[in-house]
Amino acid sequence: MRNIDPFKDMVVRLEEIHATHEQIALAAFSVLEERLGNLSSMLVIGLGDRTRAVRWMCTRHRDLDGRNAYQVIADGEEDRLWDVVQGLCGTPEL
Repeated sequence: MRNIDPFKDMVVRLEEIHATHEQIALAAFSVLEERLGNLSSMLVIGLGDRTRAVRWMCTRHRDLDGRNAYQVIADGEEDRLWDVVQGLCGTPEL
């Protein structure tokens, strides 16, 4: 019987979870680019690169009541998300 170090096991499991999270985040942003191209473009330009935009979309934000941007879209509050993104990216309202 092998003596498995529980910390090494946790490291492996956490790395797997992280890799899966990254894959899902990239796939979700690709959908955003297809469905809401203007919003995704504004984020990429405003935040400096696609990687930051991908992470921003997945992060929970106080301005969005602790939800991530995808949850806001799913809840039908796309206008609210636009307001937050415009403020974030320094773009005046049209």
